[in-house]
Amino acid sequence: MERESTGYAVRCVEASVDPAWDALVEETGGDLAQTTRWAVSRQRLGFRAYHMTIATPGQELLGGCLIYIKRVAPACWVASIPRGPLVLAPEFTAASAVVREIVAWARRAGVRVLVIQHPEATPVLDEAMIEMGFRAGVPSIAPEATIRLDLRRSDEELLSSMSAMRRRNVRKALRSGLEVCQEDNIGLFHRLHVATARRQGFVPATRENLQAQWDLLEPHANCTMFIARYHGLPAAGIWATRFAGTVTFKLAGWDASSAAPPHASDAVQWAAIQWARTNGARTYDLGGFDRRSAECLVSRRPLPDDFHDSPSFYKLSFGGMAVLLPRARFLLLPKLADLALGGAAQRLFASSRAHQLAQHLRNGRFPGPHAS
Repeated sequence: MERESTGYAVRCVEASVDPAWDALVEETGGDLAQTTRWAVSRQRLGFRAYHMTIATPGQELLGGCLIYIKRVAPACWVASIPRGPLVLAPEFTAASAVVREIVAWARRAGVRVLVIQHPEATPVLDEAMIEMGFRAGVPSIAPEATIRLDLRRSDEELLSSMSAMRRRNVRKALRSGLEVCQEDNIGLFHRLHVATARRQGFVPATRENLQAQWDLLEPHANCTMFIARYHGLPAAGIWATRFAGTVTFKLAGWDASSAAPPHASDAVQWAAIQWARTNGARTYDLGGFDRRSAECLVSRRPLPDDFHDSPSFYKLSFGGMAVLLPRARFLLLPKLADLALGGAAQRLFASSRAHQLAQHLRNGRFPGPHAS
């Protein structure tokens, strides 16, 4: 579908693999979630995924995005744009035009809730969203903070930045007989991942989600997995993505009943870090990190009392720098619904049920009745 009523040429079609767009996203330091390969992997999970581009009247590309749509309740379609849109001009007018066109398209498509979590270092996009009436308070569709390692450092520099305990564990792992290799056994990794999810109480990614990612991303070196084995038996694993000079730790798995040394997870993490640097990555991203704790680190305030019992404590122990990432904003469509119900929606989105639903959607699980 193409439209030019506002002076801009807007094209929005069902997503299909577009190497030129994916290369543009990578060249500009964008996110894997804004590539068509990622979009097609989500289509396999029941999402509707659309590729939108906005051009000037002279056909100069102004920006674009991948939009993911899912029905979460009868007559309630939610659209999300994680780490997008891409805007190719730095001016506020460009960002504002892109956001306006996205909102206009979402209204015509029958979307009831539009959620955008814009890319890093794009404050003009946040300003444009606020101008359009987007509100804070919706569960995030991408991490709100992370820990990043600079891979331009040597092994010794990386090790010295770790906590003393993590450094000891990595060095023990190197002497313990654990072997870490890249593998392609999705069923094995999923079993390790589900075991960890049950133990720690989080929602695991589905095997279908992993298979879809593998099929679309692995042939282009955008996805890999590592498995640590002890005497040939699997003990721990990592699922990682690679894009725009960054390798990102996405998922972990660990068999607590394994006879392997307890630092198997440290061994596989260290192997992934070294693999990332060997393959030209500049940064190793340890994935989602507790936002409240990251804010404390950035402002040099004391960490929360419960921090040492959290997964974020494990990630911080590898060293690196805390990075705060943009938070999601939402808009109810149409306008009257946002004016009447926007405040109530903020309170609803703050509930544990809303956050659980967001986690299910991110991991490719759709509890209750749904339609694709």
